[in-house]
Amino acid sequence: MKKKSLGILLVFSLVAVGAALWQAWQAAHLEDELRAIDYRTQAARLVELSLPRVRAEMETLLRNEQNKLGKTPPIGKVNIPMPPGGKADFNAGFFLLSPAMLQSPVGDEDFARRLAEAPAITNTIRRKAFNPSAPLYNPNEKQSYDPRTQLPVFGVYEVQETDLDKPMRLTGDPGPFFAWNYGDTLVCMRSVPTSHGAAAEGFVIDAAQLATHLLPLVEPGLKEPSIDFVRRGESANLAPLPLTLRPGKDVELPDTADRKAALRGPVISAWLISILSIIIVFTLLVSHSRAEQRRSDFVSAVTHELRTPLTSFQLYTEMLQDSDLPSDKVKEYHETLHRESLRLGHLVENVLSYARLTRGKMRERQDVGSCSELLTALLEKTADHLRRVGWNVTITIDPRVSLLRLRTDLISVEQILQNLADNAIKYASSDHASMTLHALQTHRTLSLRVTDNGPGISPEMQKKLFRPFSHTQKAEDSHKPGIGLGLALSRDLARSIGGDLILERSSAQGATFLLTLPLGE
Repeated sequence: MKKKSLGILLVFSLVAVGAALWQAWQAAHLEDELRAIDYRTQAARLVELSLPRVRAEMETLLRNEQNKLGKTPPIGKVNIPMPPGGKADFNAGFFLLSPAMLQSPVGDEDFARRLAEAPAITNTIRRKAFNPSAPLYNPNEKQSYDPRTQLPVFGVYEVQETDLDKPMRLTGDPGPFFAWNYGDTLVCMRSVPTSHGAAAEGFVIDAAQLATHLLPLVEPGLKEPSIDFVRRGESANLAPLPLTLRPGKDVELPDTADRKAALRGPVISAWLISILSIIIVFTLLVSHSRAEQRRSDFVSAVTHELRTPLTSFQLYTEMLQDSDLPSDKVKEYHETLHRESLRLGHLVENVLSYARLTRGKMRERQDVGSCSELLTALLEKTADHLRRVGWNVTITIDPRVSLLRLRTDLISVEQILQNLADNAIKYASSDHASMTLHALQTHRTLSLRVTDNGPGISPEMQKKLFRPFSHTQKAEDSHKPGIGLGLALSRDLARSIGGDLILERSSAQGATFLLTLPLGE
């Protein structure tokens, strides 16, 4: 695989893994998001259910305090009596603020003193008595004074009578009550027209104390409700007071357990998909690394194996050009060149066969006939190859085999046997080397058992025996010729024609391979 292709694979793999992890993270946090949505929805619903009761109770409490003031304010009286019934616990105090003075009922002089010490409150009361929509007092605004009375003029408040010693009298009906707040001070008041100008009558509300009367009426599903002043950008839901009912941070969600159970499956699936994506990407990278390693091993092994016979060809052809070469040497050199050409041809055939199998291209050739006819010539050819290098070969054929018919690719079978023979020649000792070729019938198959008396195969080598480019001996025997492709190719060839090749046994006295072939009809 080229570096560009590998880079593209890595990019897409990282994108796929990142997308899977993002989906898993989203799924894991889906419960929190749904809980937040449920909280907002449930909180809004519970607030809406609570508001009618809270508003009704608040209006009743306010109306009771407002009714205590009566319809006719005590304008012009020096001492104002406490209204019948006194003041409620949430009422900080009654007041009457005329253009001339600030008054409170008898017995509540401390409240009047505290109110007088808050010029922002009293000045706002004055201007809202003149105009209920007047803005709140701003201590930084510039004040002007009426030159006739030397009283302050705030732009929205004017003194109608210049002689404040004249008796003050009521000149009209009081206006409706309205409420406003300056910071934490909540004022409920009404405008009273007098001969000296607009006066104000009302009371100051303790919002926290008022909330103690209203919160018990809130739906119990709201665990931590609160009633407080309206914040900037927020609308009051407890009008006419500038107060709002907030649900708090904890709201009862009765279906929490069901929702968790419903989300558990998708969350687990998302994480499993993410883990599976990571495993797949890791497997692809490992496979690519192994493929690159096999390709490198293949190129190195083939190059080395090709160099040896080519070097021999070059050397012996140069020596054959010598006209004074003895005739016995010429024959020896020709035999060496022939042997190297066979070795080179066998190597090329193995490489081409392996390439065909890896591309999925199988030979479609089928040889059909009796087992005795097809196998005898094939086994003798393998035996002749072994005998030429000094091996003792024994061929045994089960008599029942002669009754069977075989349908297979003899070229592939010959190549398998050739590879097994070459592998045995490569690693076995030349002294007293022997091989047994035994044909027998097994369950619905024909089996060829190939047994040698070589050194055997170690247990650790058996694990990778049929892997491409692996050798059957340890690294110290790497000087042995071959590219480690013979056994891997042989097993693939056997399977491509419907059979199989396995290592039946191995010991210090030799190894036995079992080749199974399908029988014909």
